[in-house]
Amino acid sequence: MFQTMRIGDWDIEADVEETRRQYAKDIEDMCECLLCENDREVMKTLPREKAQMFEDFGLQPSVCTDINEFGQEGDRHLYVASYFVVGRIIEGKKEWDPDRNWYISFEVPRDDHFIPEGFPKPVLQLDCVTLLPWIIEEPY
Repeated sequence: MFQTMRIGDWDIEADVEETRRQYAKDIEDMCECLLCENDREVMKTLPREKAQMFEDFGLQPSVCTDINEFGQEGDRHLYVASYFVVGRIIEGKKEWDPDRNWYISFEVPRDDHFIPEGFPKPVLQLDCVTLLPWIIEEPY
C-alpha cells in the first residue's frame, strides 16, 4: 500500500511494506570488497534519527547493492550508496550538500543494473552521500 512521506524538501509516495519484503530477501550479487564492507558496517552504527529515515522507507541501512567510494578526505571516506524503494517522487529536486558529510536525495534510476532482481515497479532510488570513518579491522 502506497503512502505519502515528507523527507526534507521531498514528497515521496512509497510502498513501505513491499520495500521491506524486498530487503528481507536474500539479495545476491552484494559486493564483498573491503570498501563496501566498511560502508555496510558503519551503516549498522548510525544514530537513531538517521537509521529511522531508512527504516521509515522499509530499508535496512546496512543492506545496499550499489555502493561507490570516491577516496579519502582526511580520515574519512566519501561514499555514495544507492538504495531502491518501491515508490515515486511526487515533488522535490536533486541537490547535493556541498560539505558531503551526510545528504539524502531521490531520483528515478537511470538503469536497472544494481536493482535487485524481481524488484517491483515503480522504483525510486534513494542516494545517500556520506563521509564515513574506516571501522573494519582490515586496513584500507
